[in-house]
Amino acid sequence: IVPDRTHNNHPNNQDKKNKKTSRKEKKAKYVPEIDRGKTDISIIKLINYNLLFFIPVLIAAIIALKIGEHTQEFFQASPATIAKILMIPFITIIFFLIVPFIRNREKVAGIRYSIFAFFIVGAGITVPSLLKGRPSLFLQTLNYLGIYILVTFIYAPEVLGMERHIRDWFKHHKQLLIIGIYLSIVLLNIFGFGFLYYDIYQDGLRIGNTKTFSHPENTNPGILTFIYFSIVTFSSTGYGEITPLNPAARLVFSMEAVMALLVNILFIAILLVFVSNAEYFAQKKEKEELEQAESIIVTEEKEIKEVEKEVENVEKKENFFESIIRKLFG
Repeated sequence: IVPDRTHNNHPNNQDKKNKKTSRKEKKAKYVPEIDRGKTDISIIKLINYNLLFFIPVLIAAIIALKIGEHTQEFFQASPATIAKILMIPFITIIFFLIVPFIRNREKVAGIRYSIFAFFIVGAGITVPSLLKGRPSLFLQTLNYLGIYILVTFIYAPEVLGMERHIRDWFKHHKQLLIIGIYLSIVLLNIFGFGFLYYDIYQDGLRIGNTKTFSHPENTNPGILTFIYFSIVTFSSTGYGEITPLNPAARLVFSMEAVMALLVNILFIAILLVFVSNAEYFAQKKEKEELEQAESIIVTEEKEIKEVEKEVENVEKKENFFESIIRKLFG
C-alpha cells in the first residue's frame, strides 16, 4: 500500500490545520472575565446611557451658571467662565458614578460604544458655538476627555486595552499603551486648563480688569502663553514668570495642581496595584491549569492501567485456550 503524500492529505499539514482550528476555537470560546454573563449593548441602552449621562450634566451646568451669576464679583470673571471652572469637578463626580455603573452591566465593547456616544453627542452640542467663532466650549471637552481616561483607567482598564496577560505586555507592546494613556491624560489636561486660563484672561480684558495674571511687561499673552503656563503648572515647576492674581485664576491653578498630583502619583500607584493583581491572577490561573493538567494525566494513567489489565486478561484467556487446544490436538 502506497501512502497518500499529497499536499492536502499529508499528516503534517493535517496536524497544522488541526492546530489552527483549535486556536481559532479557543479564541472564539474565550470570554474575558468582565464580559461573562453579559449581553451585547443595544441602541436603546445607548440612548438610555446618554440620557443618564447628559441629564445630570445639564442639571450641573444650570447649577454652575446660577453659582456663576451670584459669585462673579467674588471670582472676578463672567458667569460662563465660572460655570466652565465648576463643571470640571461636577463632570469628574458624574464620571466616577457613570463609568462603574456601565462597567457592571455591559461588555467591554459596550462600554466603549457608550463612551464614544457620550463624546460624539457632547461634541455635537458644542459645534454651533464653534461655528460662531467661540471655540472655548468645544475646547473645554478636552478636560472632560482627560478626566474620563483617568477614571476609566482606575475603574475599567480593560476598556483601554489592558486585558492581556501581564507577561505578554512587551510581546504585545502594552508598555507603549501605558505611555500613550499617561501622555493623553497629561496633554488633554494641559491644553484644557490652558484654554481655561486664556478665557479668564479674556474675561478680564472685557470687564477692564487687567489683574488676572501677572506676566512680563510689554507683552500681550496669547493662547500659547497660557498653554506654556499650564505645562509649568502641571509639571509643578513653577518658574514664577506668570502667576494667577484674581480668585478665578487661582482656583483653576489649584485645580490643575491637584489634578497633576492625582495623575503623577495615583497613576503610578494604581498601575503598580494593577500589575501586582494581574500577576496574582495570572499565577492563580497557571496553578489551576497545572492542577487540571495533572488531573487529566492521572485519569489517563488510570485508563492506561485499565487497558493494560484488559490486555492481560485477554492474553490469559488466549493462553488458556491455546493450552487446551494443544492438549486436545497436540
